[in-house]
Amino acid sequence: MSNKSKVAVIGAGFMGSMHASIFAGDPRAELVAVVDSDFARATALAAQLGGGVKAHASHQELLAAEELDLVSICTPDHLHLQPALDIAAKGVNLFIEKPIASTIEDGQKIVDACKAANVKLAVGYLLRFDPRYYKARELITNGQIGTPIHIYARRNSARTEGPKRYAGTLPLALHVTVHDVDMVLWMLEGQTPVSVYAQQTDILLGSIGTQDTIAGIVRFSGGTLVTFESAWSLPAGARHMIDARLEMIGTEGSFEVQCGDSGLYFADNQASREIDTQHWPTIGGQVGGDLRAQLSSVLAWLDGAPCQVASGEEAIRSLELTRALVRSAETGEVVRLPSAHQNFATRKGE
Repeated sequence: MSNKSKVAVIGAGFMGSMHASIFAGDPRAELVAVVDSDFARATALAAQLGGGVKAHASHQELLAAEELDLVSICTPDHLHLQPALDIAAKGVNLFIEKPIASTIEDGQKIVDACKAANVKLAVGYLLRFDPRYYKARELITNGQIGTPIHIYARRNSARTEGPKRYAGTLPLALHVTVHDVDMVLWMLEGQTPVSVYAQQTDILLGSIGTQDTIAGIVRFSGGTLVTFESAWSLPAGARHMIDARLEMIGTEGSFEVQCGDSGLYFADNQASREIDTQHWPTIGGQVGGDLRAQLSSVLAWLDGAPCQVASGEEAIRSLELTRALVRSAETGEVVRLPSAHQNFATRKGE
């Protein structure tokens, strides 16, 4: 499409407000509206963005009032399904913040609806646009690592971050570990997970309905072993708000992706903290970083360019493996996974 893409954002919270800001500032997009069930919040965001952006209280109201090319869904994960189905039925392309849904059943319904309506579907796994992870994947695809032997993926954050926004809604793994699950599956293209064992704790955060940490080991079909470690129980004073890294050992080489240090550390007489320079830093009054690169790629994709954003099918695979980690942690049992091309979690609600 040669004209500006007409875009709407559903969800005016932490992530949705950044999506709206990025689309509003991109010359290839026309941000038509923002939507939130808290209409006052949607109205405030629309007013802040200016430029004639409208506010709506529901996706139904949005679809009845606007002609659109793309809708970005940034609602809580368990609220993705109905908006996605209704938007696809209208013939409008979809971008959905990770994970695609809170259950595999809902995720598959979204994928099927988009296929039936012949609309594009992309799911936001931000690490694909982090140059550190992207270049690490190139080392694999270029053959410099050889056959992957072992991967260690860590993503730990402060108790003042994720739990403050998401506690009690979905398991820790669906908010945090799923990022690394998608990245590992992207890097181990051609392999499929065959067994999963995980454990979790809720010593600190159990009282607010979530887990402190989850740790799991996954065996892949090519023999590669992957260790996942995720937590959002670091103390509030931790230097690293997100302490993340990914290490791979292969038959010909190894690499380390170190993401704990943003490169900019600030302290005064009251507090000390790192300032984000990577994912969504505000530069010159505009949201930049990996998130801008991701949404820019989506707009280019609408105009026919290749896109590295995760597909619906890839998002289902990430959700399946993450759900298997959760199930193993909850039961204490090893989860055996069927062969590729077959969903290994077909039970309702999995």
